Amino acid sequence: MKRFLTVAVCAAAMVAMCACGGTGPVAEKYDLSLAASVSVKGERVGVSPLIYGQFIEHIETCIYDGIWSEKVLDRKFYYEVGESGLSPWTGTGAVTSDAQTTLSGGHAASIAQGGQISQKGLSVSAAEYTGYFWCKSSSGCTVNISLSKGIETVSAKVEVPANSDFKKFEYALNSGFKTTDAVYTLSVGKGEGLFDSLSLMPADNIHGMRKDTLDKLKELDAPLYRWPGGNFLSGYDWEDGVGDIDKRPSRRNLHYMGLESDFMDEDSRIASDIVKLRYLGFYGGIEPNDYGLDEFLYMCDYLGAEPLMMVNDGLGTKEEAAAQVEYCNGSVNTRYGRMRADNGHAEPYKIRYWGIGNEMFGNWQLGNVPISQYTVRHNEFADAMRAIDGSILITAVGNNASSWSDEMFENCGDRMDTIAEHMYALQDNTDVYTHLSNMRSNLQGRIANHRRLQERYPAYKDVKIAFTEYAYSEATSASRLKDGMGIGIFLNEVIRNADVFELCCYSSTVNATQGCVTTEPFGAVLQGSGYVLMLYRKYMQENFIPGGVRWDDDLQVDAVFTVSDDGKTVSVGVVNPSDKAVRLTNPLFGQGKISRISLTGDYYDSYNSTNRDEMYLTEAKRAKEVVAPAMSVSVFTIEL
Repeated sequence: MKRFLTVAVCAAAMVAMCACGGTGPVAEKYDLSLAASVSVKGERVGVSPLIYGQFIEHIETCIYDGIWSEKVLDRKFYYEVGESGLSPWTGTGAVTSDAQTTLSGGHAASIAQGGQISQKGLSVSAAEYTGYFWCKSSSGCTVNISLSKGIETVSAKVEVPANSDFKKFEYALNSGFKTTDAVYTLSVGKGEGLFDSLSLMPADNIHGMRKDTLDKLKELDAPLYRWPGGNFLSGYDWEDGVGDIDKRPSRRNLHYMGLESDFMDEDSRIASDIVKLRYLGFYGGIEPNDYGLDEFLYMCDYLGAEPLMMVNDGLGTKEEAAAQVEYCNGSVNTRYGRMRADNGHAEPYKIRYWGIGNEMFGNWQLGNVPISQYTVRHNEFADAMRAIDGSILITAVGNNASSWSDEMFENCGDRMDTIAEHMYALQDNTDVYTHLSNMRSNLQGRIANHRRLQERYPAYKDVKIAFTEYAYSEATSASRLKDGMGIGIFLNEVIRNADVFELCCYSSTVNATQGCVTTEPFGAVLQGSGYVLMLYRKYMQENFIPGGVRWDDDLQVDAVFTVSDDGKTVSVGVVNPSDKAVRLTNPLFGQGKISRISLTGDYYDSYNSTNRDEMYLTEAKRAKEVVAPAMSVSVFTIEL
């Protein structure tokens, strides 16, 4: 069935044959006429730049080994060295674990002469590495650090003097080999010592973060990042992630590993930990708190992005949330403002965007309560936070696919500036058009429900949507070309409804759920979703102008028009999922210089790696006409 996406009059699609690219040397090119009513002088709606935002969470390898560059697992010895199925460390000789005298609160490794601890499976390039360890030694000791690949070894020796407390000792290693299975060893040649908070990072790390990942995030140029969760949020204490990074405690990732109270005894907890760490990965289950609040804000500053700071209203308290606001935004004359200054940040961060809670409507969420109780909780949190800083903008937990958002509007409308929505569209790996339609129809339903709420509660008609998580569900691969097309569909629909959107956060930025960027041991690459968000962020304009195409059963091309504030530049975002090149016509296209940049690929399921690009950008700087390549997401820019 054919249908119109806008009220503008759209001309019928006409079939033509020509040699203009597509799937072969002589391919079909379809002509598709865009709405003739499109005009830069007509109706326009401002598009928030924050719709191109991102979401990072402490799951899988999103943070650790994705953004964070630490090479050593369990560097703070959450588990005892050699604990079967749990610890990544192997101890040999005079090695024991000490839970009483530690730097970070887990365990310390007690190593005497002839003893050593080692860890295998490290990915190491032929490059320089910097490292350190903390040691407490009453007698003094000689410490040897090495990285090895077979018979190839690089090493460093550190003499630790007798000392009465933990001290930090640094070293450097210049690896001459490249491997994914290096062995890291710390051994004591003479004397004895207690060791804690070991570290090994590439020397080119940026404030502890992977340079290759940050380079890709620079390309992505997201305007906003949401952190720290996600489901992780409801078990997270923000104070665990501030202060001296080596003295911060390692914690269980409570959402994924379970609360201590969930287990009958220690043995059952350990058995559960062993099973979960096998599929979660070590840092999917144990949080070292190396990447905390200040690291996140450093990253936002480095990338030129706004933070959307989340507070824990699951197991957290309103007092903790207020303290978090004070830490970020308070003056040095306040308790937590002074703590921030003592941690090296004298000036307030002045964070504007704050979110209270994550998916609190779900019984999977730690601290979940019925909506009748939750609305009271939200208001208490909002009041406590605004008592510290009345200028903050608050995103509330929403779910307008149920009655939850109705209750939030009814009871919390005056204590929220935006309301969150989450959506993971169903994948269809048999039909690309259904795959895209699933994204569109799900989103359209959420938008329609939100407009209904605005009509029902006119006093809160200015409360907009903060789409703080969206992607495809049950992802088993990197974000492919057809997933990028789905994100193009999402963005086109958001732009068409720009009046109800404040921000959006793709889930997720790095690895995890179809990350915009995926990392490998020796590099990072942009994937389908990342390319599309980058293109729209860079080339689409500040205002939406009505216009569109007629959906065709064969083509299903989608287009949206934007115009710059000065009216001199029009950008058209086009998703062409068909295997035909499509010429788009509109009177505007003959009024200025045309350029095009497109994401396309070898197959619908194309994704990239450091060894092969199956997706790639193509560009035409002086295009004579608006032609969307087959299997592509494009932005056309017309300089009027």
